[in-house]
Amino acid sequence: MCGRFVSTVGPADLVDLVNELRWDTAEVLAPSWNIAPTNPVPALMQRVDRSTGELEHRFRPLRWGLVPSWAKDASGAARLINARSETVDQKPSFRKAFAARRCVIPADGYYEWRPVPAGDGRKAFKQPYYLSTGTTMLMAGLYEFWKDPAVPEDDPAAWLATACILTRDATDSAGRVHDRMPVVIAPDDLALWLDPTVSDRSDLHHLLHLPADGDMAVRAVSTTVNRVGNNGPELLARVEDPLGIADH
Repeated sequence: MCGRFVSTVGPADLVDLVNELRWDTAEVLAPSWNIAPTNPVPALMQRVDRSTGELEHRFRPLRWGLVPSWAKDASGAARLINARSETVDQKPSFRKAFAARRCVIPADGYYEWRPVPAGDGRKAFKQPYYLSTGTTMLMAGLYEFWKDPAVPEDDPAAWLATACILTRDATDSAGRVHDRMPVVIAPDDLALWLDPTVSDRSDLHHLLHLPADGDMAVRAVSTTVNRVGNNGPELLARVEDPLGIADH
């Protein structure tokens, strides 16, 4: 699964990928090297503009952890940070969003952990690894709008916009660290993936790719990243790998 990632990408970095990308400057997130579930995440989507009726590309933040529109409350959001791409069109929590509310969540890379057994005078712990392709990963995502039934509909606070990241079986270098990895959308497929009028399940599944064909750069990093409050590029500094599975 993908449970923590890095994103330093802003809308200006994506304008060459889509036509007339729009965003609200006040909503642009600061770079983060330690994005965790329920944090806001940057997302690129295509929506109908209410004033013109035209489809437009939007860059906006979403809360990480999808809340289905039919959920009674938002308490389960932290459990739905990922959706298995193999079955996403079959699960009640995701199938409507897969048909019409797709997005990409740009990332520099993501973290995974492997257990390290006790030994040589050390306690057992989990070693974090940073996996990346060296370029921006357009992680395939879904989004939903959930209305709080306790708040009047005309109150902006009544609506919560949330998202999840699609994953699949990991291969090659990524598979050395974890059995799942995020899937990405190739730049040439972006228009089709974001188009809310496209709903054919087979066509959409063909757009889901492994980043770098699964051959990711793997780096052991400090356990400092384990604490969500820690943030900054220093989290990506390479450390000695106690399991010997990182690239050297």
